[in-house]
Amino acid sequence: SYAFGDKKSYTAYLKDYMKKLVAKLEEKAPDQVDVFKTNMNKVMKDILGRFKDLQFFTGESMDVDGMVALLEYREIDGESVPVLMFFKHGLEEEKF
Repeated sequence: SYAFGDKKSYTAYLKDYMKKLVAKLEEKAPDQVDVFKTNMNKVMKDILGRFKDLQFFTGESMDVDGMVALLEYREIDGESVPVLMFFKHGLEEEKF
């Protein structure tokens, strides 16, 4: 089963999550906010257009208030390959 039953519920999540990312950017990288907002609308439209082809994954905590990773299968070199997608501005680097 999917984390989101329909496109409407995913759209609501996505809008809320994008607001959180904008707030994070305003704090940490204010110079990137305008570009992010401009590109975000294009990306959201593209993602929502492929909603039925996507699978959704949360982290170990199952916290859907955080980022929900997207997976879709793409045809690459004649093979169906799983591709995981993340919003890069929502990732935090960890050094080991």
